[in-house]
Amino acid sequence: MHTGKHYPVLVVGGGIVGLTASLALSHHGIPSLLVEAHPGTHDHPRARSLNARAMEIFRELGVADAVHEAGAPLARAEGLHRGPDLATALADIPRRTNPGDRPGSIFAPAAMARWSPTTGRRATLDAVEPVLLAAARRRPAEIRFGTLRTGLRHGGDHLAVDLADAAIGATETVTADYLIAADGAGGALRHELGVSSTYGAGHGHQLNILFRADLEQLVRGREFSVVLISRPGVRGMLTAIDARTRWAFHLRYDPAVESPADYPPGRCEQILRDVLGVPGVAPEVVSVLPWEARERTLDRLRAGRVFFAGDAAHQMPPAGARGASTGIADVHNLVWKLGAVLGGRADETLLDTYQDERHPAAVHAVAASGANARAMTPGSAASPDPDWSAPAAHGLGDRYRSAAVLTGAGEDRAGPVATALDGGPGTRLPHAWTDAARSVSTLDLSAGDWILLGPPAWRLPADTAGLRHADPGPEFAALAGTGPGGAVLVRPDGHIAWRSTDRPTDRPTDRPTVGAADPAAAVAAALRRLPFHGRHGTHRRAPGLAGSEVHP
Repeated sequence: MHTGKHYPVLVVGGGIVGLTASLALSHHGIPSLLVEAHPGTHDHPRARSLNARAMEIFRELGVADAVHEAGAPLARAEGLHRGPDLATALADIPRRTNPGDRPGSIFAPAAMARWSPTTGRRATLDAVEPVLLAAARRRPAEIRFGTLRTGLRHGGDHLAVDLADAAIGATETVTADYLIAADGAGGALRHELGVSSTYGAGHGHQLNILFRADLEQLVRGREFSVVLISRPGVRGMLTAIDARTRWAFHLRYDPAVESPADYPPGRCEQILRDVLGVPGVAPEVVSVLPWEARERTLDRLRAGRVFFAGDAAHQMPPAGARGASTGIADVHNLVWKLGAVLGGRADETLLDTYQDERHPAAVHAVAASGANARAMTPGSAASPDPDWSAPAAHGLGDRYRSAAVLTGAGEDRAGPVATALDGGPGTRLPHAWTDAARSVSTLDLSAGDWILLGPPAWRLPADTAGLRHADPGPEFAALAGTGPGGAVLVRPDGHIAWRSTDRPTDRPTDRPTVGAADPAAAVAAALRRLPFHGRHGTHRRAPGLAGSEVHP
């Protein structure tokens, strides 16, 4: 039946990407409906890490602390080892006595201090998704688990979406302005809409065997993230889930000669005993999830009013905390644009920038994960660690090029991956603390809205243009490359839309000039070149700054 219900945005998929989309939509004041076929969140761990960019987004959405706590069981799980079994791999590893984070950890604060107010976090999706679901349900969005999407039709100015209750079969049809397809690697929407993919290397078929085994005494003080197992007849990857009693072994198998049905629980448990190599430990299989590690990117991330995000848009091997994190960045990029169009502050051309910006980011993430996965193949002697000193390794290196980014002379030739966060247009805003307590970062200032950052002389041009303004101080100016008197225009997703390196001159009327030009005119000219119209702000106040003002 047609219920007559209409939603500005409908989200298909209730995994980590779909739930993040729901949170972001509520954050921007956009009513939405999320539907998920399963009755609840997944109980199989799957991905185990979130990079720094994902945690920055969760910070903006108000869930970072809860996600951080969800990852507490894996806080000390660091390092990659190799061996024929776990006991042998750990035999020569000294036990750590310091209960705190290891300085060399990629998730330690010292590793990220110059780039971000937060760090990445090891956390399994079975622990994170319930946290996001609880947060999403406390907000205005409508969320329905156990609901199938059974049909989709494009109208002239809307979508008609057929839904069915998975338990009782009751059906209804709702309409939506736009749909976010976060229905995962096995989702049907991309096939229904005829969207092609570009495939890269395959990394084999595997069985993700979740099991219980009390290994706390063995691993205490030498908690690990991954052990690559290579022994006669068995190759795979042993991963920590809680680093005490829950573990997963990714067993490689050849689908040309065998299938998951050839691995009943009894056979899996014998394999696990050999993989552990610990006498007296009896592993108990909890569940087995067949999967294929592959490299795939959709050629188009938009099909009319449908936008693809997460594993629906790109698949990559789980090597480098990019899989779920790239999907989180997808919807963070998309949702503010949907809000601008739905709110009448931009036309449809803004939505085309989702393809322009996130497709290159996905291509890079897939390739980087693939390279890391090849080094992590059991039996490989190569090091799987990327260059952790580069922002891109933490999800911070995306440099966008689109109609929503204005570049100056020479800036348009820069590639899609930034090696430094230097304030260049299209890059993520540089991080600097703005208060003595080091609690408010420059990244917190946008709060999901437009803002002009620069010295006080830029306040009036910001007010004239309907933008908020803040002055983060000279440290930020040096990081952003604006000089002491320039400014940057920051988008709602924290990426820089425009940068001025000119210096305004204060006058008694508080009307600054930039050489012979009025900065108010420069700001107005920049806004005219961007695909927007009307006032840019949503009148959300940014966090306060010590010694400066934020003007809504």
